[in-house]
Amino acid sequence: MTGTEKSITDRTLRAWLAAGPTNKSIGDGLTFIASDASAAVGKASWILRYRIGGRQREKVLGRYPDLSLKDARELARRDRAQVQQGVDIAAAKQDVKARLADARDVRELGKLWHARHIAERYKHPKVVERILERHVYPVIGTVQIVDVREHHIDQVLTRTVKRGAPTIANDALRILFRMFHLAMKRQWVDRNPAASFDLSDAGGTERPRERWLSTAELQALAKAMRNTPSFGRINELSVWLLLALCVRKMELLGARWDDFDLEAGVWLLRPERTKTGARIEIPLTEPVLAWLNEVRLLSCCSDYLFPPRRRVGIRPDTGQRNRFPHVSPDTLNLALRRLELDGVEHFTVHDMRRTARSHMAALGVDRFVAERSLNHKLRDVEGTYNRYDYFDERRRALGVWAEMLRRLAAGEVEESQETPRGRFRMSKQADGNAEAKG
Repeated sequence: MTGTEKSITDRTLRAWLAAGPTNKSIGDGLTFIASDASAAVGKASWILRYRIGGRQREKVLGRYPDLSLKDARELARRDRAQVQQGVDIAAAKQDVKARLADARDVRELGKLWHARHIAERYKHPKVVERILERHVYPVIGTVQIVDVREHHIDQVLTRTVKRGAPTIANDALRILFRMFHLAMKRQWVDRNPAASFDLSDAGGTERPRERWLSTAELQALAKAMRNTPSFGRINELSVWLLLALCVRKMELLGARWDDFDLEAGVWLLRPERTKTGARIEIPLTEPVLAWLNEVRLLSCCSDYLFPPRRRVGIRPDTGQRNRFPHVSPDTLNLALRRLELDGVEHFTVHDMRRTARSHMAALGVDRFVAERSLNHKLRDVEGTYNRYDYFDERRRALGVWAEMLRRLAAGEVEESQETPRGRFRMSKQADGNAEAKG
């Protein structure tokens, strides 16, 4: 993007519209177009122009101001990536439009709705697709859309809640409402069967989770993992690494070895693999490096830290290929459910990040350092102007936290040593070596 293109803002776009019809290049094929009539009401279209097979082509991305300049650039970037792979994106869009009229059952409606409204607009469209595949299609996927009634929607929600996923039940309700809203707009159905439901009929009102594991609970978890043969060493290592690195579950379980420099002690977590789209270099401390070296031995030369537990290829039980080139997202959850944790309240894998953040606060870690350790963006003016990454400070803080986890894993922490009471403090050694003082 050139300096001129970077200087284009929403104010620039409004000025162009105020001047009358416009046909301006934003850069890399993205074009801002408005006729006399459109400009008069402050509207325009985003067009992406590209060449494929020697032919000039163009695709309408959306309307301004419904589609902002920032979102238009992001859509254009994704489409250009498709073009580079030989995809004629304009033809693909027309194909989706043509197939919309062929929607018959819920599965087909879901796929078409996802292709039109989710695939090109969401950063993580597979999250929505996974809810459809796991919670909607198995229940009503083959039901004709004209035959779907309220009791079908209730079946989806009830089954999802019974499987211990109330939040996903809420997501499923929102998805079903939007799917059938599309069907109504296209006059494929006369009513929206999901419109009669609210969150109280699904997973209930969502409240921010507060669950985190105290030192005593971490001790109980460590003991249970050590003493449960079926849990397995690889699952135990994944738990300690998740806690020590402060990352989200699939950021670690889907990680590749080529993103790790064990010699330099750095893991490059790329933006396409993070929830926020923010790149971060994660320092690898001594305990973490020891665990990673053990994981490398267990991964048997795989490209992934945690390869599939079944051989990649055709599964003998279903005749289908593995869905992931790495361990399944459900594997660790299922393993943790099998642990006998007396006196430990239910927790989820995601609660481990809250656990790490809470213990770092108790260790005296500066809040900016702790937030960056979780790859959280700093808020408001601080986030806008403070571009410092706190790498050295994060190395020291994560070193203290990882050393505490190492001692817990080895059974070296006494029950009286409760981190929230401030029994551990961050080392101030300039060389960054981790210490934990009882």
